[in-house]
Amino acid sequence: MTAHQTNDRDRVVISKYLLEALTKEEQLVTALQAQIALAERPGLQNALSDHLLVTRDQVTALRRRIAEIGAEESSIPGLAVAEAVVGLVGTVANKGLALAKGPLQALRGTSPADNELRNVRDCYWNEAEEIAHYRVIETVAEQLGDHETAELARAHRAEEEAMQRTLEGLLPAIVRHVVEIESPDPVRDRRPEPTRAAAAASSSSAASATASKTSSSTSARATKTTSTKTTSTKRRGSHAAGDGKPTPSSTPASLRAKSTPRRSTATAAKTARKPAPATNRPA
Repeated sequence: MTAHQTNDRDRVVISKYLLEALTKEEQLVTALQAQIALAERPGLQNALSDHLLVTRDQVTALRRRIAEIGAEESSIPGLAVAEAVVGLVGTVANKGLALAKGPLQALRGTSPADNELRNVRDCYWNEAEEIAHYRVIETVAEQLGDHETAELARAHRAEEEAMQRTLEGLLPAIVRHVVEIESPDPVRDRRPEPTRAAAAASSSSAASATASKTSSSTSARATKTTSTKTTSTKRRGSHAAGDGKPTPSSTPASLRAKSTPRRSTATAAKTARKPAPATNRPA
């Protein structure tokens, strides 16, 4: 089967989906800056900052690939609309960034912790959308024979999936912080740390349990060995008492029954051979 050769129509189709992904990435460059400004946890700030660098690299790579494909801009559906959307979103995001740094950030959520949780939720949703973009580009490019674009989309998708996993790891602690602030419960929220005395007692208990288990195992092995030696000694004593010869009781009844007639017959024959005693006859 002959491999498909990418033609002009194929390049237009691929460029269309690449442009949509590029539009999304350019939106996120600005959105991530606002989210970094709102983040309070160092772990979340670092994750968002790292992903901002990744996103900027993705923008550069997408622009370069679109240029390499060489599709005529006038033939790419939605190009003018996409560029207008990018410009509009950039303006709105910049305003959002300014508001995020001021007191109006509290209007979005019910607390700073709630704002942070909403940011993580939005980031997770954005990653899901980007994963969908790159999955589509990868599949379209493979079917049209553009393996280089397919590889690029595959690499970008892996980066978005890695960011999603990072957010999943941060989510439980951020949710717990919101719950503690907005729905406090002294019993549920109490997390006492073990004292040194408790830790020492726990360690001692574990050591005692291990020692007891070892002692029981050793005792069981000793008892088994003693029992084996006793049985062996009894067997040797039994053989010594009989000088190695079987006792009558150990002889089978059938053998005893067969040997008895033989002895009786031999005795009778011996008696018959003896001369009869002389008798005194009258004269």
